[in-house]
Formats: sequence, C-alpha cells, structure tokens
Amino acid sequence: MKFIVPVIWLWVAIGIASVQSVTAATWATNAMNYARESHSATLLPNGKILVAGGEGAGGASTNAELYDPATGSWTPTGSMHTAREFHTATLLPNGKVLVAGGSGQSSAELFDPVTGVWTNTGSMNYSRTLHTATLLRNGKVLVAGGIGGALNGAELYDPAAGSWTSTGTLQTGREEHTATLLPNGQVLICGGTADGFNAVSSAELFDPAAGKWTNTTAMNGQRRFHTATLLQNGQVLVAAGWLQYQGQISSAEIFNPTNATWTTINPLNVARYNHTATLLPSGQVMVTGGWAGTGGMTASVEIFDPSTGTWTATNSMNFARLNHTAIMLASGQVLVAGGYDNGIGYLSSTEIYDYATGTWTNTGPMTLNQSYQTATLLTNGNVLLAGGGGGLAGAELYDSANGTWSNTGSLNIGRGGHTATLLPNGRVLIAGGFNNPADVLTNAELYDPVVGTWRLTGAMTTAREFHTATLLPNGKVLVAGGEGMGGIYLGSAEIYDPASETWKTVSSMATNHMAHTATLLTNDMVLIAGGYCGAETNYVPIGSAELFDPASGTWTPAGEMTVPRAYHTSTLLPNGEVLVAGGDGLYSTSPTTSAGYIYSSAELFDPVTGTWTATGSMSTYREYHTATLLSNGKVLAAGNAAYSTNSELFDPATGTWSATGNISVSRFRHTATMLESGKVLMAGGSYPGGGSYYSSAELYDPGLGYPNTSQPQITTMTSPLIPGSSLVVTGGQFGGVTEGSFGNTQSSATGYPLVQLRSLESGQTMFLMTTNWGTNYFASLPVTGFPPGYALGTVFVNGIESTSAILNVSVPVPLASMLKHPVNSSNGFQFSFTNSVNALVGVLMATNLSQPLTNWTALGGVIEISPGQFQFTDPQATNGGQRFYQIRSP
Repeated sequence: MKFIVPVIWLWVAIGIASVQSVTAATWATNAMNYARESHSATLLPNGKILVAGGEGAGGASTNAELYDPATGSWTPTGSMHTAREFHTATLLPNGKVLVAGGSGQSSAELFDPVTGVWTNTGSMNYSRTLHTATLLRNGKVLVAGGIGGALNGAELYDPAAGSWTSTGTLQTGREEHTATLLPNGQVLICGGTADGFNAVSSAELFDPAAGKWTNTTAMNGQRRFHTATLLQNGQVLVAAGWLQYQGQISSAEIFNPTNATWTTINPLNVARYNHTATLLPSGQVMVTGGWAGTGGMTASVEIFDPSTGTWTATNSMNFARLNHTAIMLASGQVLVAGGYDNGIGYLSSTEIYDYATGTWTNTGPMTLNQSYQTATLLTNGNVLLAGGGGGLAGAELYDSANGTWSNTGSLNIGRGGHTATLLPNGRVLIAGGFNNPADVLTNAELYDPVVGTWRLTGAMTTAREFHTATLLPNGKVLVAGGEGMGGIYLGSAEIYDPASETWKTVSSMATNHMAHTATLLTNDMVLIAGGYCGAETNYVPIGSAELFDPASGTWTPAGEMTVPRAYHTSTLLPNGEVLVAGGDGLYSTSPTTSAGYIYSSAELFDPVTGTWTATGSMSTYREYHTATLLSNGKVLAAGNAAYSTNSELFDPATGTWSATGNISVSRFRHTATMLESGKVLMAGGSYPGGGSYYSSAELYDPGLGYPNTSQPQITTMTSPLIPGSSLVVTGGQFGGVTEGSFGNTQSSATGYPLVQLRSLESGQTMFLMTTNWGTNYFASLPVTGFPPGYALGTVFVNGIESTSAILNVSVPVPLASMLKHPVNSSNGFQFSFTNSVNALVGVLMATNLSQPLTNWTALGGVIEISPGQFQFTDPQATNGGQRFYQIRSP
C-alpha cells in the first residue's frame, strides 16, 4: 500500500462578606472503597483528595484512593510501598505528597498525582508514629516527636535532595501533640504526652531560621489527642483532648503569638478527643466526632465563632466516628472520611459538610428594559448587554466594581433572539435574531470594547433566530439551527472566520433544531440537543441530539434525551458531562416531572459512552430559565419557576437539587453571567405571563461568608497563555491561613493555592497541576486540553476564592506535518504525527489523487494522545490498493 501525504493548510492565526450562620448546614453521604481509620487525607492541586493507608480489618494498609468532588466518586490509585497508620501526609510545593512514618516506620515515600505512582524517598533518622509534619515557608518539612527512636527528636525533609537532616531537640519529648505553623513562620508545638500516660501542658516554638527550639508559655491545662487550629486573626485555638483518670475533656483555650499568652475560653458543648477541627472559610471552626465518653464515639458537630467566643451545635453527621479525617475542599465544603465507630467498626462511609447559604441582592437598575437580550463578560470584567425585545438596538455595560450601568452605543440593527460570542481577539460577535416578528436577520456585527463601538461584519448565508453559536477550538464560530424566514425550523449550519470576517456553510444536521442548546465538550465536539423540529405551526419538541466534529466538519448522532424538550438549559459540568434541565416538552400530567408542557426533570449526557441518563429533578418546573456553573462546581438554576421566585442548586456529586435564596421578581428570557468576583449577575427578562420588560438586575452570592481580608489576591497571570506552556500566577496570601490540626488526625493542611481555569465561552473548568508554589506565586505544569479564547483564572486557598483574573488562551497555530509510523491494527491502518499542542486538525482521504478536494472523504477521529502528539485510524484501509491522505486545518 502506498501512502502519499501532501499537506494543505487553511489555517489563519487569531490572534466584604459577613460571617453567616451555619445552623442550616447539611451532610451528604458517600463511601470509600476501603473501610479505614487513622489514615491520611490530602488535598491535591487538581482539587481531588488523596486518602492513604490507615488501619482496617486486616491491620495497617498500603492502599490509597482518590475522591473527585466533581463526580462524588472514589477511585483506587497506586498503593504505597509500606503499610502505615498514624502517619503524616504533606503536599510539597512541587505538587507531590510526602508520606512519612506511621506503624513504627522510619521510611517515607512520595505520591505523584500526575502518574498516580508512589516512589520511595530518603528515610527519617528515627521511626515515628503519632508525630507531626509541618510544611515550612522555605518548602522543607519539619517532622517532630512521635513514638519511636526519639520523642524529642526533630528533622527536616528537603524535597530538592530527598533527604532528612536533624534540626535541634525539642525541650520536651512528646507524642499525640499538635504542631501549628504561625504567621511569622515559626511552629508552635503544644501538649501531648512524654511517657505515654500523663498529658503535658508545655508548649514550645521552632524557629526555622535558627533551627532551634525554645519553650514558650505553657497552656492553662494539660491535654493530649486535642486539636490546634490557626484562626484568621493569627491566634491558635486549642480544643478538647484527653487526660489520664479524667478521660475526655471539653476545655478550650487560645494562644496569642504576639505576647505568648494563653486565654481560657468557653468549653465545647461535648467533651471529646480524637476529633477533628477544621477552619471554615467564614473564619469559624467546625469540630466533628471523636470519643465522647460512656456513649462511645459521637456524631455530634459544633461550631466555634471567634467573634463571640461561643460554641454552637449544628447538624450532626450521619455516622459517629473517631480517628477520621476532615479536610477542606476547594469549594469550601468539608469532606469527612472513614474513622471508627464502636457499633459498626471500621468505616468506609464519607460525608460532605455544606454550609453555604446563597443569597440574592439587588444591584443598580439597567438603563433599558430588556428581554431576549444577550449578556457577555468582557475581557475588562464588565458585562455587555445587547439588543432584546422586539428589535431593541440599545446596548449597555455593567460595571461590577460599582454596580452601575451605562450605555455603550447602539447596534446597527436592533434585534432579539440573537447570539453573542466573545472572540479570541476580545471583540463580541452578534449574529442573526429578529428585528420584528416578521423580519429574521442574516446580518452580524462586532462590538469593540476598547472604543465601545459597533460595526457590521460579514452576513450569514441564512437568516436565523433562536439559533446557537459556539466558539470552536480553532477560534472560529459555529452557528447552527434556529428559525428562518417563513417560520421554518433549520438544520443548516455555518462557520464564521474572524480573520476574514466571512461565513462558510458546513454540512447540515440530520434534524432541524430551534430553541435547542449547543455545548462545546472537552473532546472538542459540539453537542446539539433538543429544540423544536418542523415549522412554527408545529410546536413539538424533540429529544434527538447530535455531535459536530470541527476537525472533519461532520455530524454524528448522539442518542436521544430521556424526554423531548425545548427552551431548556445545557451546562458543561467539571467532570465533562452535560447537565440538561427543564424546558418545554410534550404534554404530560406527571406530577414529578412536568406541569403540563413544562419540565422539572433533568438529565446527564456522558460524552464517553454517548448516553443520556436521568438525574434528580428540580423542585420547580422551568423553561426560559438560566443555569450557571458556579465556582464551587454546583449549577444555579433560576427564573421562570412557574411564576415563582425560587432558585435552586444542582450538586453533580450527589445528583440532587437544593433550594437557595429567592430572586426579587419572577422572570424569564433574562440573562445570568458569572462575574470575576464569583457572583452571578441576573439581568432583565420579563414576567412569565407577559407584560413589560424588566430593567432590574440582581446578584447571587454563593454564601461562604469569608471576609475580604482573607482572600488570596492575584497580581499577574500569564496572558496570552500558549497551549503547552506553564501558567504563572503572582499575588498575595497564596499561603492563606495554614489551618491544619496535626497530631491525632492526619488531615493535611490546605493552606496552599489551587488554580482553576474557566472558559468564558464553553464553561469548561480545569484545576492545574503545579511545579512550584509559594505564598505569593504559583507555577503550573504545561497546560493542555483547554479551549482557546478568554478564561477566568481563580486561586483557591482553604476554600476561599480570589477575585478572578481574565486571561487569553491563544488559538494554537498548527504546523506542517508528515504522517509517520503507520501501524496495521485490527481496526485498520493507524497513523501518528506531531503538531502544535491543542491544534485542531482533520484528515481527508481519497483513493484517487486526481479527485477534487471537495470529493475527498473526511475521516475524523484525530486525537491528541499526548501534548502535540496526534493519532488517527483509517478503519477502511486494507492491504490492497492505494489511499491518499491530507492533513488539514479546518
């Protein structure tokens, strides 16, 4: 067989919240693959949680697993080399996790989140169990005390050398103590026991600069198996614990590093030890579980409020437990995992503590009454609202800094039912729509935010309204379906090229779609789902869906939704699935899924399997509503709620909806836009029953209640970000409040930055792996697989998110390539080639080289198997005859 591979390139490069009540907090349950106690839990840079080791029915364990908040699922990962319990786990600045000691071991090993593999590293000088490990500001790890060769011994792990060195001697040997990194970089050690019997009250400080230990003021009481939590004001809360002959205690006290004093405060409501203590984003501290005396383990939970010095009981966990872990997720939720219950034994159960109380507040009114308008977050953080109504030409800007609106010129042609797309060059493409009920438009125009002006650009080949527009990975825009002239619903599609400002038709969909949705998937395909099919006289929704492949320009079926629907919403979730909710459907009298024609049901599309699955239904029937992915991974649904004002949240981890705040007025055909602040701007619309359009707008706050002073701050962020290069972020408070409570539990501190990208157009999110981070910077591994265009970059520390920065992800410029290494596989001939990272490329095939290009067959199926390395298979190839291939840029 002969392979001739000419290369044809058609590519053009384009260039202060208050502390809130937690009494309404809820717990949701799940289960690990293994039952365990005395394990470790570590928040990874990708937002997942690594749980490792611990004791189970077979004793100390080597197994490890990962929790993914995006799916609520647990997946086994590589096992440790050594079985451990009561060990420590510390995330290093290079993104790897150091596990040290436990079960009388001196060995240590590293977990690599990128590969899922454990490797041995240098062993400690002494075996240790029930010791502490603290990441210092210089990137080294301080390990102190513990049962083993030296209760008063301390040593430092150097990640660069992979070695341990001794560093002074504690003034008091101890185990079951706590270690807390203070804001000045020193480490406070307090309590524990020196003889395995009597608790001590002594406390001491380690100075990393001098490598010395010095005594500081002793606590007011003795304790071991307690917790120590750094508060947002820099002081340390020490709570509960255990005393010989007395058992569990409820006393608590606070250490002030400024004057080295301890102050006794109100006791806990429940005396306990072997509990956990977690600093919440609000600045409050949540204590869970532990041993509570004759009743054994407890499921009770209480909250300490530093502003009042009081403890308040909140909803109990679903399971009583001790020797469990409790760790903060990037979302501000707390994951409690495993432990032991004397009525059940070792626990595999896990549960999530969620205390956010979302609220709506009015913001400044718009200058225009608008419905059917579009809303676009611009590169400067302002929001552009354009058109609307029966052909409104007005446009205005929302300034999120001061909550005000201002006019910004007028469209050349008034329109409603149009689309708006933020292009990679920062301009906004407005396309189609209607100028009046009988006038469907072909024209399109561009908004330039630098000068605030509008100008016409190339017109579409087909007049359309209520269509969709999707920014593709090559920087072009796919427009599909809609309603055309004469009320005909369309199956046609076309692509806008920002470089030439021209439109080109592509193959039509198999089915006509109007009032459908379009979603760019993480595999670069575009999912079209539902809508109406036929003509204006036939308002019958459909359940069909199809996929557009930008590389080949072809459409393929994507199954049928569980119910037909139109005017629904479609939201790309962090796990890559698509949530479709509500909409107008076939008449149904089902009390659980619809009110007449309107659905409350929801379903998920899985791009991996190509299947649709029903998920939890909303509490209210909705159409013409909005669905917005929040920074915590939940989806906010609001508007046209059967003439009510309620809104609700979908949690992908549980597949359930929960109520969250009420909007000020019932509205539909409005817009909802995620702002840099993490709040959602809802604007305009009209009353579902008809009447005047609204000029009102309001803001949704997810409601974690953290003070502005505790937020990480972004100063700079790499922009433009070239695919395959590293994202570097600078700023402040990336170290946050170290929070960690060490000693009797192995929940790692989470005082380090997690960085998330969120595409402004597709909504795709990605947490970035790190090569290095500090208190004022973050550097990622090369970024691949993220769509080009503008994105929000956000830093999360201890569940607190920064105000985002907007950056540009460059459209990749493809290179001329040659096919190589053909492999005769069972599925046909397989080829590979090298190109730019994230390049969008397709392959054409012909059996006769003289065929015109329009007659060549688009193969599709080109995949990027690793950054810049591509592969495709020709399933029709055989060992006879000849076939010709062209790599192309669509």
